[in-house]
Amino acid sequence: MAIRQSWQELDDQDEALRQQINALGDEQRRDFYREQSACLKDPDTYAALNWLFLGGFHHLYLRKYRLFALEFSLLCIAILGWLLGYVWLLILLAFMLLYELPQLFFSQKIVRQYNYQQSRKLLEYYQRHR
Repeated sequence: MAIRQSWQELDDQDEALRQQINALGDEQRRDFYREQSACLKDPDTYAALNWLFLGGFHHLYLRKYRLFALEFSLLCIAILGWLLGYVWLLILLAFMLLYELPQLFFSQKIVRQYNYQQSRKLLEYYQRHR
């Protein structure tokens, strides 16, 4: 996901998506919105998971399992190394914090992009199965 994508670009994407959804038939549009509401994610939940838990738990929320596994593994290695006396592994924790900060600050944008991608996939399904 592109954190650098502008808010205007996101608005334009959402508007184009809305127009395509409105072109669906009434029954398909109703079914689309029902399924869409089940897969949309909340940016505040994503931000809270990022804020409260170092180790990538917010990636689980957006179904990014590999990224979660990587971050959680690095966190475990850093903590275990620190407990075993390898103080220099605290640098790994510091880098993880620096990596997580932009994801916290841009949580609204990240989740909006995720929701757009999920909605786009769902719309493509409905367009194929007319």
